[in-house]
Amino acid sequence: METNKQKQNLSNLETKNELLTLEKRDLQIQTEDLRMNMTNLENQTKDLRRNMANLENQTEHLTADKMFFENQTKEMKVNMTIQQTQIEQLRNNSDKLNRMKAAIFKYSTFPVDSFCPDGVCQMCPKDWIQFNESCYFFYNSNSLWKTWDESRQLCQIKNSDLVVISSQEEQTFIKSRIEHYYDTWHGYWIGLRRINNNWIWVDDSQDTLGYWKNPGSSEDFVHVVHDGPLNQSWVQLRNGFQNRFICEIKAFIF
Repeated sequence: METNKQKQNLSNLETKNELLTLEKRDLQIQTEDLRMNMTNLENQTKDLRRNMANLENQTEHLTADKMFFENQTKEMKVNMTIQQTQIEQLRNNSDKLNRMKAAIFKYSTFPVDSFCPDGVCQMCPKDWIQFNESCYFFYNSNSLWKTWDESRQLCQIKNSDLVVISSQEEQTFIKSRIEHYYDTWHGYWIGLRRINNNWIWVDDSQDTLGYWKNPGSSEDFVHVVHDGPLNQSWVQLRNGFQNRFICEIKAFIF
């Protein structure tokens, strides 16, 4: 009886031992699987780290490229602004040259030395006064006055002519610039004289204003005097009388 029980116990132990052996084998297999999985995870982690490092490098490169292109874009915008400014300056210069060319063509002979001394052009020659679209030279010498013919010759030497007064506005300007000198008979020669009993200006136009102080005189040349009303200040004189004078030339407007 005792022997059978021992046999049974031994059989149970052997069974348990086999089970333990199987469990041990399963655990070994699982351990090996875990090791393999861990190795795979470690490899995957290494791959991920490599990929992350690559991505970081790519990000750095992309950031550098972005900054480079942003700087290039800024430079291009600056260059474009400069080019647009230069184009605008060239366009303005071209327009100015065209206006200057058109202004020059208004003169039969353009007096470069008078209007453009030292290569810089101005609307009126030095010591001349601009009014509207003309320039005026008032000969205000206290001596060496001139006859009408001499006055005109001096104006022509200056590439101009004796003044042609064509409006009340211009008459007002002339009267405001001349001065009384010597006596009431002296004034400033203007470009008006009698031809075939008609009052003709030096530009061949006929006078329509008639601002006479003493109409009916037999003299053929005209000067303007400071004294008297605006519309009664032209005086007829002989050519040989000596006066100051006024020259006029078109302003160089461009």
